[in-house]
Amino acid sequence: MLKKMTTIAASNSYEYMDKASIDKDLCCDYCNNPLIDPVSTPCKHTFCRICIEDKLKKTGVTERIVLNMLDRLLVKCTICNTINIPRGSFEKHITNVCPKITVNCTAVDLKCPWIGPNEQLKEHISICIYEQIRPILKENIQNNHQLKEQIQQMSEQCSKNHLSYIKELQETNQRLNTNIEQLNEVLNHEKTKLKDLQIEFQQLKELILQDKTQIHELQTEMQCDKKEIIRVNERCDKQEIQINQLIDKINAKGGVFAYQNPQLEQNISKYQLHTTIDLSKQQLLDLDMETIIKRALIEKECTKLDLGSNSITSKGASVLADALKYNTTLEELDFHNNRISDLGVYSLAKVLSASDSILKALGLGSNGITDNGAEYLAEMLKINRTITWLALAGNQIGDYGVKLLANTLAYQNTSLLVLSLHVNKSISDVSVDIIINMLQHNKSLKKLWIQDCNMSEDGKLKLRDAAKIKQVKF
Repeated sequence: MLKKMTTIAASNSYEYMDKASIDKDLCCDYCNNPLIDPVSTPCKHTFCRICIEDKLKKTGVTERIVLNMLDRLLVKCTICNTINIPRGSFEKHITNVCPKITVNCTAVDLKCPWIGPNEQLKEHISICIYEQIRPILKENIQNNHQLKEQIQQMSEQCSKNHLSYIKELQETNQRLNTNIEQLNEVLNHEKTKLKDLQIEFQQLKELILQDKTQIHELQTEMQCDKKEIIRVNERCDKQEIQINQLIDKINAKGGVFAYQNPQLEQNISKYQLHTTIDLSKQQLLDLDMETIIKRALIEKECTKLDLGSNSITSKGASVLADALKYNTTLEELDFHNNRISDLGVYSLAKVLSASDSILKALGLGSNGITDNGAEYLAEMLKINRTITWLALAGNQIGDYGVKLLANTLAYQNTSLLVLSLHVNKSISDVSVDIIINMLQHNKSLKKLWIQDCNMSEDGKLKLRDAAKIKQVKF
């Protein structure tokens, strides 16, 4: 279409040198001018293309010889008056040669507004600022083109990544949906289990309530039994006093009634000086205490004396306590499983409160000791600085006795290393916080044995945690 418009424009810019001599077969049947871009119809007529193009449906092919003859027709440029220009070359003339033709600046693509004669174009170009900046603009255009290509590539890559990310999100969403379904199944299963556990919890709660009722009844019975034990111990103490009075009367008379225990003397004679003398499980009585003091403490100067599992009462403990006033060798004394009671503890505690005592270990387990005996020992420990090992297991010490001992160990004793209170059934959860306070403030205790008392599992756990913090073996 552009070429057609150029040809038409060119035909208006020239005239034929000798139009009358032009063969009529070379003229259009419509415009009677020499043919321009001729076409032939099926009926053998020839027209300018522009004259017939809207009326013809099918165009024919004009003979090449005719076209060549038409192109050789000589014309004159009406703009610059140049003559004898072959018509076929006139388009080239009007475009490139004609000095008078109005043309645009070569920088029209850069929006140069100049329009003028072709003969002034060269001069204009030499001063045209648009042509001067063409290299810069060309480089910018190239850079712009490269940037567009990069943007296109980045856009394509982003689109690709976006699609990949969407696909990944869809897959992740699918997995999450699957996980949610599985979790819902697990949740429903756990809800069922929780419901079962709630039913079981309710049943256990009812059982605990029943157990608490039974425990309260048992505690009431134990309290009654404890009172009965105290009354029996008091009667036994009175009977022991009466028996000891009778024995004293018999010994005072002398003669055939004087008490002797040859087997005891023989047993003691077998031991070396400054050693441990074991007199446990020999059915020893209070009457044997004089022999033990004379043969074991004075003559053998034993360092450890074991009198466990005999029949020694508070009377015998009192006799031995008097002997300890002059003791220079005995460091460990074990009275476990006798019947020395609170009265015997009183005698021992009184002597051990002296500043010159050297005894380090005292075993008083299973001797019927109550809170009263615990009070005597607590007062003794406020003063004594040699006792490092004290065994009180298997007695009738309760929460009050524990409170007295704990207060002393918390604030007034820094020498005791080991304390045994296990199997005292009257010690309950009431003592838990008291013992914890003692552990927090005590600076010497390394071992505390308080198992098999009347404490709950929660109470034991609290004590175990407190002992762990203070690095006390529990």
